[in-house]
Amino acid sequence: MKDGIPLAPLQKRAWFNLIVFATAATLYLVSVPLFAWHFHKTLATASVPALAIFGLCGILGFSSFICDRRNLDEREELIDRRATMLGMTLFWEVFVLSSMGVWAVFSYIRHQTTVPVGFFPFLVWVGFIVFSVTQSVAILVQYERSASNDAL
Repeated sequence: MKDGIPLAPLQKRAWFNLIVFATAATLYLVSVPLFAWHFHKTLATASVPALAIFGLCGILGFSSFICDRRNLDEREELIDRRATMLGMTLFWEVFVLSSMGVWAVFSYIRHQTTVPVGFFPFLVWVGFIVFSVTQSVAILVQYERSASNDAL
């Protein structure tokens, strides 16, 4: 909230998404050493079950209740489209580079001809996180730019 101006619905959704992801990431970073200490495991071994904390990102599904897209004006629709386009662009960049990177590591370093199938759901999950965080940051940046242009 800047100068007593309430947040737009897209801004509320973006902040909600960022807070949910930051909470899940913080809990993950705290739980890995805790699991390692409590279960007497290495950090690498304890990091796998700690990934379950990212199930909290399922709360992001409630962000559609925060922002009803039917009530957006033209400026907000344009901001949402640009942010979605940027998020999808970055998602595909991460997806393709990660897929090719894993294939290259398995092919040329480990000399295996197959990639484990468990990698691909993980990759889609990481891609979703990249998309939602990028989209949320892009929404907030565009609102800040438009607010600074309005002040001139």
